[in-house]
Amino acid sequence: MAARTPRGNNGKFTRTAESRKRDYQAAELHGQGRTYQKIADELGFASRSHAREAVMRAYADMPTEEAKQARQADLERIDRLIEQAWEVMLTPHLAHNNGKVVRQFVGFELRADGTEALDADGKRIPVFADVLDDGPRLAAVVAIKGLLERRAKIFGYDAPAKSRIEVITADMIESQIAELESQLARNDPADTGTA
Repeated sequence: MAARTPRGNNGKFTRTAESRKRDYQAAELHGQGRTYQKIADELGFASRSHAREAVMRAYADMPTEEAKQARQADLERIDRLIEQAWEVMLTPHLAHNNGKVVRQFVGFELRADGTEALDADGKRIPVFADVLDDGPRLAAVVAIKGLLERRAKIFGYDAPAKSRIEVITADMIESQIAELESQLARNDPADTGTA
């Protein structure tokens, strides 16, 4: 029978020295660039989300300077990944079908004088161009977008906007109505007897 995780007085699970150690191991593996799924597989977490929670708990336990260093390491890793994805995005990729480069007909070969060139049989010589594949470029764009969003979360760019909430009471409304009635009375020509 597996050992039960101890619960505190509030009924919630409490972290043991063993579970803290496992959280720190998860954070160390994450720092080495392992995915949450690989961390879950290696350390026996139930899922990748449990591995992520363990890493976050370990980061939360770290003194501020260590957490700052961990964030900096994540940012540097994100920057390297963005750089690699950017290279993929800028590199032309040839379309392939069944292991062969896809080509399209673009016309017939011309001589220097502008007339069509003919082969030995007297037939026109077709010219083909390689077809580019936009799939890898689009995948790189999606990857870059996700990495930029992650970086924004680390920096806190996406912090919610502060808003001001003003509470209006019945007394405030009555006071405002009285003031408006007073202004109307001062401006009413019927009160002064003039037309």
